[in-house]
Amino acid sequence: MDLCISVPQNAPEGVVYSLPADFTAEGEKRGGCLCATREKLLIYENGELAREYLISDFTEFKVTRGAGSSMAQGVDKSGQTLAFCGFTQEKFLRFAEMMKLLDHYVRTAELITDTGGEEPNCPKCGMPLEGAKECIYCVGKSRTLLRLIKRVAPYKKIFTIAVICAVLSEATWVITPYINRLIIDRYVTPRFEEWSGFIALAVTSVGLILMTGIFDFINMKFSFRTALGLGKDLREEVFEKSQTLSMSAVSKRTAGELINRVSNDAAKIEDFITANGKDAVVQTLSLIIIGVLVFFMDWRLALMTVLPVPIVFAIVDKLFNAMAIRYTRVWKNSTRHSETLHDILNGIRVVKSYGNEWREVQRYSGCSEEWAKSCTRAEIMWYLTIPISEFILTIGNFFVLYFGGRMVLGETMSLGQLIQFTTYVAMLYTPIRWMIQIPRNLADVSVSAGKVFEILDEESDVRDCADPIKLDIKGDIEFDGVYFGYKSYDPVLKDITCRIKQGEMVGIVGHSGVGKSTMINLILRLYDCTQGEIRIDGVDIKQIDLHSLRSQVGVVLQETFLFDGNVLENIAYAKPNATFEEVIKAAKIANAHDFITKLPDGYNTRVGNKGYQLSGGERQRIAIARAILHDPKIIILDEATASLDTQTEKQIQEALGKLTAGRTTIAIAHRLSTLSAADRLIVLDKGHLAECGTHTELMKHKGVYYKLVMAQRQTTKMKQ
Repeated sequence: MDLCISVPQNAPEGVVYSLPADFTAEGEKRGGCLCATREKLLIYENGELAREYLISDFTEFKVTRGAGSSMAQGVDKSGQTLAFCGFTQEKFLRFAEMMKLLDHYVRTAELITDTGGEEPNCPKCGMPLEGAKECIYCVGKSRTLLRLIKRVAPYKKIFTIAVICAVLSEATWVITPYINRLIIDRYVTPRFEEWSGFIALAVTSVGLILMTGIFDFINMKFSFRTALGLGKDLREEVFEKSQTLSMSAVSKRTAGELINRVSNDAAKIEDFITANGKDAVVQTLSLIIIGVLVFFMDWRLALMTVLPVPIVFAIVDKLFNAMAIRYTRVWKNSTRHSETLHDILNGIRVVKSYGNEWREVQRYSGCSEEWAKSCTRAEIMWYLTIPISEFILTIGNFFVLYFGGRMVLGETMSLGQLIQFTTYVAMLYTPIRWMIQIPRNLADVSVSAGKVFEILDEESDVRDCADPIKLDIKGDIEFDGVYFGYKSYDPVLKDITCRIKQGEMVGIVGHSGVGKSTMINLILRLYDCTQGEIRIDGVDIKQIDLHSLRSQVGVVLQETFLFDGNVLENIAYAKPNATFEEVIKAAKIANAHDFITKLPDGYNTRVGNKGYQLSGGERQRIAIARAILHDPKIIILDEATASLDTQTEKQIQEALGKLTAGRTTIAIAHRLSTLSAADRLIVLDKGHLAECGTHTELMKHKGVYYKLVMAQRQTTKMKQ
């Protein structure tokens, strides 16, 4: 989003934000603009500077929406609200963004000019980076190639055996033309009666063919082992890295896209390295050896052979970027295909519920067709170029045949020598054709490599510090001036300061979207606060080992997720080494044991994809049993009883009461009656901590919490 437009000609240097205004602070219709430098806020009216303020004099910046227009405002240090200018509603989003950035600036002294609203482009070629750190079109092809080949290092022994066998196989083929020359010059062209020499050469030729077959078998065997190991390692490495990414990084990508990177992209890289990594050695050696042989035999004919090669390489090199662009489109359509397939299959119950099967078939077919079309366009462009390249490349061969034929007729070269030379020329073109294909293959794999390396190179914004503390948590939690926003300058939580004592049960309440779930996400350190500090037992949460922290926190989230396994496996997920008796005990506390024993296979009953073979209440109770088995020091309940009927909810509340005794418990619930027994309630309003106290205290105060309770009671009466 561009926040620097309509900069007045007489504005000073260093303007970072500038937006056109339509009204004065008094509401008069008058053209102007609001400009901001690092130090000042400048208000222009009719092209002239009307007022200016020091940004440091303000503690807050905001916009106020009106009926027909809105106003940009600031709150100074005395608490007075000042209006800067007015604007029409189509400019509201830009002004709101600008005021958020200024508000962030006065709080943190960090001036953000790039809001991340647009896809960053490569500074060199201007093409979109597509989320990668480096442009696949501008990064050196040799650099990408070397980085890919380096991944063979763990398998260098078996890979070396494969290369040696491939080289020996090529070497036997190099000897074959010489034997053919001897046969032609000694036993075919002249008449002969000595069969022993002919038979010896024939046997040698057959022996070389058999040796080639043996070398090829060993080569393929070890190449296959290298490929399998390399592919397994790469997929595991990408998957492992995806597990360590923060929630903010994961949320930028769909599940289908991540699946595509782990499977398809990794497989493409595996194939490229296995084939081209070995061939790079073999074909280069072949080119050098055969090149030396043809120049040794006749340098003039050899020169005619290689003369067109630089022209072909120049043409192919020019095609690299064009091919890379087309393969990028192929990757995008492939990813969209995976995303669509993943969404449709995961939402199959909704699809069938609304009778939209045919509609989804058409949607999938559309994605599949676009993918096929993009692949066709990419390949057509290449294969239209290949005949031209082949023609130019083989022009030298025609010269060899013409001039070589004349040399045979002139008896300056024997027929066997010419056949040997032309055979070597044909063999020389094989590594050249392979090298011509490399830019095309590299253009294709560069897209996949860029996406995989993007994951592997990405630094998680939530990670352990240099020397993390493995803390034995007691349960004391403290928020100290905490701000958090998915954009740092647009906080969801603002200046949250509170303390949750060890063993205390605290409820977090407020309207939807005020940051209740965000608070528990910060405690779990799924995100890091952008300002302030969260401490557990007096230790900054960023200093605590992530595994140590999360292994001592039990969570029942609002969205219950069960893995596609049986009931026993899903409960034991929190403690893989738990005994069957421990699982049953946890299920009984969660009031889940009775319904589990009534299932067809009891605890061995499969729950299906996401647990859809169970009811919502049953899934919720299994999730609660999982948290109970975890035996945590801190318990987080995010709408833990939302899917339960009133009777079951009461039973669960009693069970949770036993579980939470002596443990720090944080609960979120929209039904405020379920939190009335909490030791304290934290009330959030518009991202701020509005109130804190017991249910009785807050009801007497008649503030935000009181209004929430009254509104909910009124809604309940209306339903009755």
